[in-house]
Amino acid sequence: MGIFGLNFYHDEPLFGLDIGSSSLKVMQISKAKNRPPRVIGYGLSGQYSSESIVEGVVVDPKILGEALDGVLRARLIGDITTRRVACAIPSSHTFSRPMKLPFMEKDEMAEAVRLEVEQYIPVPIDNLYLDWEITQRTPKEIELSTVAVPRKIVDSYIKFLETVGLEPVALEPTMNCLSRLFSSADSAHDVPSILLDFGSLSTDLAVFDKTMFVNSTVPTGIDNLVDMIAKKFGLTTQEARQLKNDKGIVDPHSEVAEVIKPVLDNLIKEVQKIIRYHNERTAEAQRNISQIVLGGGGSTMPGLSQYLSKALGMPARMMDPWLHLDMAGLSRPSEFDRSLFLTVAGAAVLDPKGVFA
Repeated sequence: MGIFGLNFYHDEPLFGLDIGSSSLKVMQISKAKNRPPRVIGYGLSGQYSSESIVEGVVVDPKILGEALDGVLRARLIGDITTRRVACAIPSSHTFSRPMKLPFMEKDEMAEAVRLEVEQYIPVPIDNLYLDWEITQRTPKEIELSTVAVPRKIVDSYIKFLETVGLEPVALEPTMNCLSRLFSSADSAHDVPSILLDFGSLSTDLAVFDKTMFVNSTVPTGIDNLVDMIAKKFGLTTQEARQLKNDKGIVDPHSEVAEVIKPVLDNLIKEVQKIIRYHNERTAEAQRNISQIVLGGGGSTMPGLSQYLSKALGMPARMMDPWLHLDMAGLSRPSEFDRSLFLTVAGAAVLDPKGVFA
């Protein structure tokens, strides 16, 4: 669900691309039956201006093109052997939600979903690309997960990718990529979980219970925390980032933690709302959420897992798929960088056989 197939099906390799607010990541993974996914190559670009993407729309393809060229030419570990690409787009600029419809035939669903989506998305339906996945079907009703993305965002990504000579195969929200990686390469993916993607500009949340359900965004990310620390202590942005990385929220009573806590507590309230919604919905099945799984660059902040675990009364941990990926002799990303590669790894493990126009 959430895969916007862009070309006719080809059983050919692809690589994943994650274009972040200030850096981009690439990774190619080979999958074979009865063998762990094998990493062919991966890389992280240098920093670029966050102004190259505005509200999810690529507005300066030249900057992104230079960053992509730089990582493919000089910053790769291993190789990228294909120009076919599955690209992540920011979940914070997508609209996702579960939906229930009366039982109907498949050919009737497109119009029914369209009419339902028009009621909750504050964007004209003709300005969106829409996709959905059936998560449960009974003789009386159908449960769906839906995702819609503004056409201007998708079109800007396609134009950029084609301009740099790549063949865009699929675009999908970052949280969909993360949930795919969780389901395929995390040993504890079979229990209901909250996935939390702590990014630079926002934090995305989703419930994963065999598939991804509720998806929401809190408009606060690591850059906000860094700005608040810099303002509080009169530091440069780089100094504030280093202080956040060194101190984090290990000591909840420290001066740095006092700056960070209001933002985290707002995030915790949103997580609690999602947990209540899911647990009430699945009360009969007794499928209560039992863990928080963290991803994104912000997830490495010292003390974050412990703080969330204590506040939410359940284990909180980093997603760690690396034991389930065959690095084929390549060095693993550094401990600090591993969380940065989670989304692109999720895009890279997309099965090319599952992509249709």
